[in-house]
Amino acid sequence: MNRSHEVVTGALCLALLAAAFCAWSALGNEVNLCVTAGCSLYQDTSVAGISLWWLGAGVFAALCFLALLGATHWGRILAALALTGDVLLLAVMALTAPCVSCLIVAVFFALIYLSFRHAAAARTRASKPGRSALVLVWGVLFIVNLGAVVKSQANVWAITDNGQEASVHMYFSPSCSSCREGVGILSGHVDVAFYPLAENDADVYRVAHMMRRLDQGDSMAEALARSQEVSAPSGFAAWSPDMIWLRFRMLRNKSHVFMAGAQTVPFFEYHGLPSMLVKQAQAAGQRSATGTGAAATGSSTPAAGMSGGAGAAYPQGQHGGTSDALPLEPQIAGQCGGPAPCPE
Repeated sequence: MNRSHEVVTGALCLALLAAAFCAWSALGNEVNLCVTAGCSLYQDTSVAGISLWWLGAGVFAALCFLALLGATHWGRILAALALTGDVLLLAVMALTAPCVSCLIVAVFFALIYLSFRHAAAARTRASKPGRSALVLVWGVLFIVNLGAVVKSQANVWAITDNGQEASVHMYFSPSCSSCREGVGILSGHVDVAFYPLAENDADVYRVAHMMRRLDQGDSMAEALARSQEVSAPSGFAAWSPDMIWLRFRMLRNKSHVFMAGAQTVPFFEYHGLPSMLVKQAQAAGQRSATGTGAAATGSSTPAAGMSGGAGAAYPQGQHGGTSDALPLEPQIAGQCGGPAPCPE
């Protein structure tokens, strides 16, 4: 067999596996390999109506054909173009959300490119190929996305056991008076999950005590109230493995709040339309209807009472119309954190 037609075995095997993986993903695999938000984000992405998975399968099939023919030059060119496109996709994922399945395909693209590159160098009897700038850029973006995957799996931690089902997430510090008030109001609501964070070192020990009280059957409000007088443990107990793990989980909660652009607690996340907005809208509608009715009554008074009736009707109609729709009262009852420490 002519040497120029030798099969590029490494690239052929990798491209076959990659094409099969893309086709399997396009047909809807039943194994949940992808556990990040990017998987759902890019699941239905298509170009000219063609799924990216089928496009990937087509590219890998073409690479299989070139590897089978031993066309190292053209295989290297096509693999470089495919890797360039993958670099762009990795950049987009780095700015949005990573996709584990896409990262698996990215590894295939890089390995196939390196395989063709080494095969082309061997065919021309050249020295070992040097470093590839394309692979270096790909490697940096791949590591960034891999780090984002690891970070996404370090989920926030709820002290209550309803974190997955709750539609309202409250992040609080035991040393924050507004947080204690909020916990007292929301304690016992099954659709509210509580996420503790530490504004000072004493909060860690308070949360540890809260965990013990919750295990004994206390409510959130009771556990928080009984944790206020807890003193810091001495010696090794303050840095036992359990306490270190608790510190990490509370730090993760705090970083989540900071990543959301907030530096104060209590911090709320609503998964859906907050019911208080609906109640406020209903109350505003009732006030507006009442004001309109009163204005109509004032305008129907006899002429003899026109001066007094109209004078009373005008401000009432103004009050019930534009002014009542404005948030005249503060929408935040209290908070602590940021530059100012939480008051005890």
